[in-house]
Amino acid sequence: MIMISPKAIISDSDGTLVNTLRLIRYGQYETFKTYFTAKGVNLEDIPDCETYEELLNRTVGGSARDTLERTARLVFEDRPQYLEDADFDKLHDLLNPIQDNIAPEFVKAYEGLPSLLNRLGDLDIKLAIFTSGTPHHIVRNIGVSLPELGLIDLYKSADMSDTEKLRLFEKTVKEHFEIPEFTVVTCKDVATHKPDPASLVMAMERLGVVSRNSLIIGDHAVDMKAGIKAGVPVRLGVTHGFDDDKVLLNAGATDVIHSLDELTARLG
Repeated sequence: MIMISPKAIISDSDGTLVNTLRLIRYGQYETFKTYFTAKGVNLEDIPDCETYEELLNRTVGGSARDTLERTARLVFEDRPQYLEDADFDKLHDLLNPIQDNIAPEFVKAYEGLPSLLNRLGDLDIKLAIFTSGTPHHIVRNIGVSLPELGLIDLYKSADMSDTEKLRLFEKTVKEHFEIPEFTVVTCKDVATHKPDPASLVMAMERLGVVSRNSLIIGDHAVDMKAGIKAGVPVRLGVTHGFDDDKVLLNAGATDVIHSLDELTARLG
């Protein structure tokens, strides 16, 4: 086993640190179904969840709004009349309420996440999350996944803005796990999505590190491609999320792991 000693780890979130696959798939399906049945599409013309998920796996990546649109266009590519006057912004507006409702049941931390975060604190390794999600998604998904933070219901609060919630989340994670620096770069911070490296570059700038001293981890090909473009030499693909060993290696992963515990064991 090759030991690694980065000054900073920059990680994807969904599919990497927290298991949101069921939340994403089922939530997007329910959103799609709710919008298009209200628009007058007959139920028999709505695919079942399994069929929808197969199409979603072909379109996932980038913003949730764009993924919803790309998937809808695939579903109805042979029935374009159903897409006439479709408002994909309104479709996307339905997503958060649906996912918020099911998140406590559908979102879980991947095994080994608390141990990894504690290890980063022990070794004074900085941490950043770079995600195509929003501040709301991060606060909800990781807050639900790590109840020890005491933030399970923070995403529901009407007394704070999403930005204020994210700042509180960052502060709590940093203090609880004694991580020297922790920041989250979301889709609200950059104009482009992965595989563009903008969010990764911003994460390193915030942490005050350079690419040669950094490590990235992600479950999707776009994470690896962003790492290459940002010049990060160690790019770990993790296989418990969206993509498998072959896809991750072909996308530029320098190594592949199968759990967060494997990363924890290599840190030293």
